[in-house]
Amino acid sequence: MRIVTIMGSPRKKGNTYELTRKVEESMKQLGDVEFEYIFLKDLNLKTCSGCQICFNKGEELCPLKDDRVMLEEKMHNADGVIFTSPNYVFNISGLMKNFIDRFGYVCHRPRFFKNSLIIITSGVGGSGLMMKPFSLALQTWGFNVIDSIDIIKNGDPTSTLTTPPEKVNQKVEKSAKKFYNALSAGNPKTSIFSMIMFLFAKNNIKELNPEYYDYHYWKNHGWLENNANYYQDPEANFIKKGLASILSKFMGLVM
Repeated sequence: MRIVTIMGSPRKKGNTYELTRKVEESMKQLGDVEFEYIFLKDLNLKTCSGCQICFNKGEELCPLKDDRVMLEEKMHNADGVIFTSPNYVFNISGLMKNFIDRFGYVCHRPRFFKNSLIIITSGVGGSGLMMKPFSLALQTWGFNVIDSIDIIKNGDPTSTLTTPPEKVNQKVEKSAKKFYNALSAGNPKTSIFSMIMFLFAKNNIKELNPEYYDYHYWKNHGWLENNANYYQDPEANFIKKGLASILSKFMGLVM
């Protein structure tokens, strides 16, 4: 299986890279796994200008001609994707934030229906504050976030905050096995949260002008059909589907 790792640290061989390498080593003990490391710091990925052309007319008309298309192809061709970032001021790095911003159109037009893993390192903690928005952004792209690993490691050898090596190894082995098993199983499982978000988006997209790009995208994929419960046929019984439908309508009323 082929894993693409999106490295969001400006340090090429820092703590985030070391932790990701541990995941790679652990997964390779489980089976045949190929890792490709993509360092955002080495790419030509310009800052989003907020022109909204990708939303209104399609991402292929984005005026920024850089490595975005290559990155999208890499994620499409991978069996699974690992997203990594150090914790900077209770948030992801600027490199990772710009990466997510450049794929903002995928939040409206999901396409990465595969499993993913998040890896975060910090100097003093606070990763919990960044984990939810980081994970949510990836879920809107279609990713099923299998698990997350976060550790504390700083330059002070006397620090009591640093995650003990044995605990790091336990976290890595647990998450690596969970990620490997999910990839081996094939299509990612569909959570009720994902179904709710799909139905909520579907109800809103249906109200758009048919000339709007998002409407065209959803219509072509068959996601606006009355019997569409998710982007792909979900492994869910009628109770789960019914509950997702009710909660999505309630969310629409609240919003």
